[in-house]
Amino acid sequence: MKTPFLLPLMAFLFAGWCCSTGGKMDYGQPAAQFLQADLASQGKAFLGGKITVKGTVTKVDLGDPKSAWVHLEGGVRCSFGKFIAMAESCEIGETVFVDGILQRCEAGDALLDPAILRDPAAPFTPAARKK
Repeated sequence: MKTPFLLPLMAFLFAGWCCSTGGKMDYGQPAAQFLQADLASQGKAFLGGKITVKGTVTKVDLGDPKSAWVHLEGGVRCSFGKFIAMAESCEIGETVFVDGILQRCEAGDALLDPAILRDPAAPFTPAARKK
């Protein structure tokens, strides 16, 4: 093996993994947790960060075999990517906890991409509502 070539390649791959959003999803606690109704008004400060949203499933879209989507009330869309079985496990009307990287946060249009289901027994402390 040529060590001079292998070492820079490994460093490059590690740096790419650490800088991608996938690395952010694997480890650590979410920066904030929200009820779906409060995400648009309080989530903008967390754009690009890992958050948790508790919401009610309104739609499960499995039309593209490479990209599964779960929609929550209030216009929250969650991209589960290739985790089709995870998205399939969601039932319309069910309350779920979703971890994801907040990509967009507007009233009626929020996006978590990538996203995964969170253990409902894990601690959940939503951000306090502003009066």
